[in-house]
Amino acid sequence: MKWWRLPFKAVDGKPCSNTYRLVNNFIEAGFNVRRFIGLRSVKGAGLQPGDFVIGVDDYYSERLINDLAAEYGVDLKPLRSFDSGSTVALSIPLIGIYSGEGAELSCVQDVIEALEGMGFRKISLLTGPLSPGDLSSIDVFIFGGGDIFRIISSISLEEAKLIRQFIESGGVYVGICTGAMLLVKPVNIFNTAYGRFEAWEELQIVECEILSDSVSEFNWPVFSGKRFGEVLMTYPVKGLVKSKVVRRGLLTLGYAGRVTMLHTGPLIKAIDPRKVFGRIESITENVEYGIPCEEAVRRAQGASSIIMAEHGSGKIILFTSHVENRNTPTAQGLLGNALFLKTYGSEGRCAQLGEFKTEAFVEASESCRLMKLIRDAVSKLVDQIENVIPWLYASQLIQEATQLIMFEQAVRKIMSKEDVLLKSIEESVETNIVIQEIKRRRVTNIQAEHLSKSFVEWGYVMSKARKALSPILEKIIESQEIMADLSTTIISSDKSDVERRFAFLWNILAGGKAYPEKGVLSSSPGVLSPLTSLLLNLSDSIEEMRFLRKVLTYLKY
Repeated sequence: MKWWRLPFKAVDGKPCSNTYRLVNNFIEAGFNVRRFIGLRSVKGAGLQPGDFVIGVDDYYSERLINDLAAEYGVDLKPLRSFDSGSTVALSIPLIGIYSGEGAELSCVQDVIEALEGMGFRKISLLTGPLSPGDLSSIDVFIFGGGDIFRIISSISLEEAKLIRQFIESGGVYVGICTGAMLLVKPVNIFNTAYGRFEAWEELQIVECEILSDSVSEFNWPVFSGKRFGEVLMTYPVKGLVKSKVVRRGLLTLGYAGRVTMLHTGPLIKAIDPRKVFGRIESITENVEYGIPCEEAVRRAQGASSIIMAEHGSGKIILFTSHVENRNTPTAQGLLGNALFLKTYGSEGRCAQLGEFKTEAFVEASESCRLMKLIRDAVSKLVDQIENVIPWLYASQLIQEATQLIMFEQAVRKIMSKEDVLLKSIEESVETNIVIQEIKRRRVTNIQAEHLSKSFVEWGYVMSKARKALSPILEKIIESQEIMADLSTTIISSDKSDVERRFAFLWNILAGGKAYPEKGVLSSSPGVLSPLTSLLLNLSDSIEEMRFLRKVLTYLKY
């Protein structure tokens, strides 16, 4: 076996996504992929902290490595000698993203795009209510940006206990912006000042000082803020900030110096300095200030931007800034590092899928037909949304109008990927041809086995797609009817009636819990999460089959 070094050094302003994408593709293709986790370089071996090491069997030519290096824009170099000490094996983490009540749709989409760009595709969207099965089937739980009040008002005490148990039993919690605040325990403000939220009190684990909130009036004007119980919450900085990496560790492998991040939320400071891996050092130009500039800069400088804490057997990662944002590509590598924390030295979970069934091609054809109907139905729904939004604004229903705008943007982005279904069929046909050739030649190696497994998995996804698309279509059609009714209600009914009807509509569109007081009698996964999950699974199959076929073309029979 020959070992190749894939360097990883995060340089501010440069993307890290292709490195992670190639690493994840190598892992899914069955190659031996390891990471150097030493905090100092190894003399003679040329390994630096964070570098990936890939073992390639001798019967693959070096041309494969050279072509992959050119395709992904990375620098793969052979290692003359390799000692596995200070390196650990990698496997693909199973990821859950909270997309329920209070989660901002654009933030969920940004997280998904960042993960896809880095090749992390084993993703589940969890709309809630969270169940033991939801969290027992994932390695990492990501909680992104959103409305903190709506989130903590909707999460039950039982769900909060599940999240805490998930971490204590070895899971990795990654909180971004609002998701970070969810696990913060304020030391400078009494909990009761925010209001009585049992679920939030259950989740308050990491002791921090909240620099942007106060129970007393500020001595200067507040341009961006809101009341939360007795507390006035402010958003001092909205824009790009420079964070300095102040601690080495698995979370910051390959990082040193300063990293540009997008900051939009509150400012906090962890009490225990050993848990702080990054601090805001400076604010760049062209930012919006929620409080006077001088005061915003004073509060921001030194605020914690990257926090890691151990809790039970698990880890809590808090990013107060948006590491998933596409405009700060270097920061995305920090998210990638966080996702691998759970899978260092472990074997990935393998689902038992059985044998490939030719019926999958029939189901794929039917899924294409359903997807076309969904596209047409979504187009009509978007037209209805654009018509009703001005009426919502006119009726002072600002939050509802904003939610529909976010939904429209999210569903347009999702439907722009509708052709992934047809592409997956094309890939499966090509894959089937290669598999038959491999069987004819009686080739046996791990990449051939993984290709066959990927083909079976595609058939499994097609079976799920066929079953999932019909209910999605039904929900969209139901939403059209409710939207038409809502248009009339806005004109002829009082505000409370409109709010009740909207809550029912939003439950169907975006997913959510039962709220009997608002006329919502049952929880719903919505339209966005099931459709997004389906397309993610198909994208995963496409990339995996395409990469494996490319690898096998270099096999010396």
